[in-house]
Amino acid sequence: MSVENAGMLFVFGILFLIALITVVSIIWGTKVARAKAVAAREERYRELAQKVSDDTAEVKASLVEMKARVAAIEKMLKEV
Repeated sequence: MSVENAGMLFVFGILFLIALITVVSIIWGTKVARAKAVAAREERYRELAQKVSDDTAEVKASLVEMKARVAAIEKMLKEV
């Protein structure tokens, strides 16, 4: 192997390592971005579930109040 070929082989080796590091970095970056997106989506689902739970409790309380009012109206109508 001549010195010229060894230098060319060294340069190609360095370029290959740079390309490999770049590809691995891109793959790692996309996986990190995907994991962050999944975590954000799960957090939004959690917030939505909490809001639905709160709204459901509010609706139940309103129904209880309405049932009491209807019962009072029925009682008043029966007396009249």
